Amino acid sequence: MLCAELAAELDTGDVLETDGVREGFRLAREHRPGLVLVDVERFGNSGIDFVRRVAAMLPIVPVLVLSGTDATQAPVRALRAGAHGFVVKQRGLAEVMQAVRGVLSGYLVFPMQTLETVRQLGELHEIGLPRLSNREITILQYLARGHSNKSIAAQLLISSKTVSTHKANIMAKLNVGSLVEMVDYARRHQLVW
Repeated sequence: MLCAELAAELDTGDVLETDGVREGFRLAREHRPGLVLVDVERFGNSGIDFVRRVAAMLPIVPVLVLSGTDATQAPVRALRAGAHGFVVKQRGLAEVMQAVRGVLSGYLVFPMQTLETVRQLGELHEIGLPRLSNREITILQYLARGHSNKSIAAQLLISSKTVSTHKANIMAKLNVGSLVEMVDYARRHQLVW
């Protein structure tokens, strides 16, 4: 429905839509869109990873993340993944359209506190707070939701051994000794929504 409203508002007939990560990459490669809108909840745990990969594949194409949450970490993760903007979709079509126009005009469109949060996280990292990569955060989210290494590997198109390596790195960075402690960390830092 949002795609149809955006097409009407932007006066364009070419709006492609998918719920699948693989299909999303295929569409992006084949059609080289002028804008990529990513509803991260529709892509599940792979949403931010999809943003990162599309931003790397099509660096000049604006990527706007739509989300059902405005938790502090959500727009920060989108920014770090290479998105040009972030908007909470429940705020309505007018706000989504404003964000679309902003990123199409070359602006970064994020909540005001996002850049401040990124700055603060950088300072906290300097004094010892562990900093996880986007891939490590994605794997931590999968683990926190009860997925097995094999399931995570299939979703992210990587090997189970790579998942195990990331899991070990996450545990070392967080200085935790069990999956339960990792899940607790993810929840305390709003990495799972």
